[in-house]
Amino acid sequence: MQNRQWMTMGLLLTLAASPTWAQSQRMAVPSYFGPGSLWTKMGAAAPHVGLTIINPNSGPGEAVRADYVDQVKAMQAKGVRVLGYVHTSYGKRPIAEVQTEIDRFNQWYHVDGIFFDESSNDDASLPYYKQCLTVARAGNPKAIVMINPGTPVTEGYMNVADVILTFESDYNAYLKRAPDAAWVAKYPARRFMHLIYGAPDAAAMRKAVQLGKKWHAGWMYVTPDTLPNPWDTLPEGAYWSGELKTLGAAK
Repeated sequence: MQNRQWMTMGLLLTLAASPTWAQSQRMAVPSYFGPGSLWTKMGAAAPHVGLTIINPNSGPGEAVRADYVDQVKAMQAKGVRVLGYVHTSYGKRPIAEVQTEIDRFNQWYHVDGIFFDESSNDDASLPYYKQCLTVARAGNPKAIVMINPGTPVTEGYMNVADVILTFESDYNAYLKRAPDAAWVAKYPARRFMHLIYGAPDAAAMRKAVQLGKKWHAGWMYVTPDTLPNPWDTLPEGAYWSGELKTLGAAK
């Protein structure tokens, strides 16, 4: 199909050339909350916040929402790239449904790319995610494509997404995380993302970020929030400002 250089073009063109990549890491936020003050807070933190994900209704929903239209424009004006949430049911969701949701995100919200959630991590599912990539790029050739298996993947997944979310779990699990496969170091850190919830205080957050630097995660987000939805708010006060500073610091 496409070669690797073309498939990563969306991320490379829109992000890698930015001078802000001189910093060690950037924040990518799964913002599963409605437009308003929390989005304003993220926008004010650009360029440390470089990506965010909109999820109006477990996807784009059935009708366009004017408040999200305005919010996406405001974030993009700040330089924050906005991705639309589309679940894939671990490679079992019909591609036609996936395409419908991608089309809605592009037509309604003019997003910068797509975040494929509930992704598989084995080679058997690679043909499915190649289809997802093709559909995402058909609507926007420069789309940033991120997939979320939440666990390590085989190297073949580097051919089907710009960014792979290889950890999504709680702080205690992060401390016990096994080392990555050797091949991970061959790729830029901006190709990998980690999400950590339940990091109880600023000291735990800093520990998680330092581990993320060690583990080659160019995108991170750490929060004290917990299940059932740790992505429905943002850290506050010194935790938030400290996370932005720690992410931006050199290794």
